[in-house]
Amino acid sequence: MSKTPNYTPRLNHSNKLLWLSFILFFQLQVLGQSKVGIFDKIMCKKLIGNGNELFYAGRTSEAMFTFKRAKMKNPNSWKANYHLAMSQFYLKSYISAEENIVAALNLSKGKEDGELYYMSGRIHHTLNKIDSAKVHYTKAREIFGKRLSKDYDLDILIQQCDFVNNENKKGVVNLRKPFSRKINSKYDEYGAILIYGGKRLFFTARQPETTGNNMNPDDQKFFEDMYMANWDEKSNNWIVNTEWMEDYNTEGFDALNFMSRNGMYGLITVNTSASAEKTTSSSEIYEFEVDEEDSTWYVDPIKNETINTSYFEGAATITDSLFDEDESYTQTLYFISDRKGDKSLTDIYSIERIDDKWGIAKPEVGLNTLGRETTPFVTGDGKYIFFSSDALPGMGGYDVYYCENKDGKWGPPINMGAAVNTVNDDTHFQYYPELKKGVISGIYNFDGYFSYDVFEIDLENSDFPFLQK
Repeated sequence: MSKTPNYTPRLNHSNKLLWLSFILFFQLQVLGQSKVGIFDKIMCKKLIGNGNELFYAGRTSEAMFTFKRAKMKNPNSWKANYHLAMSQFYLKSYISAEENIVAALNLSKGKEDGELYYMSGRIHHTLNKIDSAKVHYTKAREIFGKRLSKDYDLDILIQQCDFVNNENKKGVVNLRKPFSRKINSKYDEYGAILIYGGKRLFFTARQPETTGNNMNPDDQKFFEDMYMANWDEKSNNWIVNTEWMEDYNTEGFDALNFMSRNGMYGLITVNTSASAEKTTSSSEIYEFEVDEEDSTWYVDPIKNETINTSYFEGAATITDSLFDEDESYTQTLYFISDRKGDKSLTDIYSIERIDDKWGIAKPEVGLNTLGRETTPFVTGDGKYIFFSSDALPGMGGYDVYYCENKDGKWGPPINMGAAVNTVNDDTHFQYYPELKKGVISGIYNFDGYFSYDVFEIDLENSDFPFLQK
């Protein structure tokens, strides 16, 4: 039998050069990824520590730049990439956050770190990549175990992913449309209110033109101010009245929460405790009436010790006046407070005003959870209330819910679904039956920049119970 000879291919000169070039390139890639000096590794670790101190002190922007420096010192550090992604997530820089969390996962080489998978889930959830979010939440839950998973609300987050998928299977289409770029900007806008048949718009914004150009030391953003815009038929767009805001905004936080349809009465949240004015000790609720002759607002704090306390109060809404046979009238005010924040964060409270005399504010037990409830809106007849919560079954973040009042008691909260809600925070819903529309505030992606914006919702063809006559 003949034997098969051993055969070694002979490389010509050009093939040898190509092969050597490939080996050299591969070695350089490996060395480029792994060759980080001991000094740079130490500096990276120190910068991560400094960034964490800034982050937990509420100085998120400074923390992000510190984490960026840490990553520059050691690009191969999964912790630097993770912390950078975390800070970018809280600054709503979601696309950059995704890039860095993916890098952190790749560099961690299968490290069993629950927070890494939790943050990956949060980022993908926010970007509406629900299947990926659920996978990472599930992995985080396996790593954390039962007790820590509860602290991180992982069961709730996984339920939210299932809620979104169920809405998608039903083919629900979101109805919101953003107001024009005359109103929405790269800064935060929220709390839209329409009056005069939808021809005048009020909203709250954190733009550089705020009174005094002051910044909130807590989050390093401009303080909130109230803005007004009128609909212009010629341009078919909104025109913002930049002079109007100067008369009623303070150097601190100002937000218009409610205004009657005729524009003659309203409720405002004011907080000047962090500004030079310091006319309030915390957030307080003010009311105003409008002079019929010159349209001047007469603004005063509500003088009731069970409404305005040393805690946060705001986001007020009120029913119309309901008259009885004796011509006595009753109104019910709903607002938010964190006075029981050690147990249930922010809650909805209500209080009656009978013939200009306020009663005693009490929490709405049927509406509140152990989480956060915010931005209630009650219909004029008091039959329906809308509010946002982050602790009831929903799609993610804050969702909008409604309840019907039957025999003086609120029914169970009902999620308004994907027609109104998204995977991000959805707040400040208000309903206008005469216009067959609603308004809402939420996160919007404008050319890769995410910020709070205001939206209109056409409800004409919807079948919500509160739309039925």
